[in-house]
Amino acid sequence: MSFKKTIKLKTILTALLVSLLSILLLKVITQVPLTSQALGITLLDLNRDLTHSANAVTSVVTYFRGLDTLGEVTILFLSIFGVGIGIDRSTQMKTILHYDNTLLKIGAHVLFPVIILFGIYIIVHGHLSPGGGFQGGVVIASAFLMKFLAYGDAYELDHRILVLFEALSGVGVVVLGLLGLLSGGLFLSNVLPLGRLGTLLSGGIIPLLYLFVGLKVAAEITVLVEYFLRTQDARDA
Repeated sequence: MSFKKTIKLKTILTALLVSLLSILLLKVITQVPLTSQALGITLLDLNRDLTHSANAVTSVVTYFRGLDTLGEVTILFLSIFGVGIGIDRSTQMKTILHYDNTLLKIGAHVLFPVIILFGIYIIVHGHLSPGGGFQGGVVIASAFLMKFLAYGDAYELDHRILVLFEALSGVGVVVLGLLGLLSGGLFLSNVLPLGRLGTLLSGGIIPLLYLFVGLKVAAEITVLVEYFLRTQDARDA
């Protein structure tokens, strides 16, 4: 038997094995009895009673597993920090890649404040509708990406402001968590009035948490975008 036929036979056997395991897994899953007290129903009940947030997903991300979300934001910061160190040491930094296009410049000038406002809206209404800090932060960063592509080095980014936003937002999350801990509860326990369900001033500390997360994500993703637009290796790839 040739080497080519041996590889082909192994591929067929692997595919059959994966298919068999998938069928067995589906059979096991379909035989799991469903109860009326499913996890989703329990979380919805807890969300209504403990957070008054209209978006139950937001409550899970920022309240029920808020410490895990803090870890995710920390990982994002460390990842961008590592990328910055790697690019500065191993690649040649050049002027920002941009396109000398009048239509792009007009679009960037007009749409920049609109995109920023839309990102803020997503962050502020994260406890009422789909969205939140991560999504709104990326939207805000996309506005700066458009500015970079339109104006290049003519658009100067004040890194001091970005560092300030990034630092204050990270400290804000930790302070909120410690306030909940010191109030006799758990880390990131609610210490603010819950408000009326469905209104902007509701959800306790959840809107503040998403505000801090949104600012942090926006600042870090903006810095990452600028790094890649300046990298010589990225242009040659």
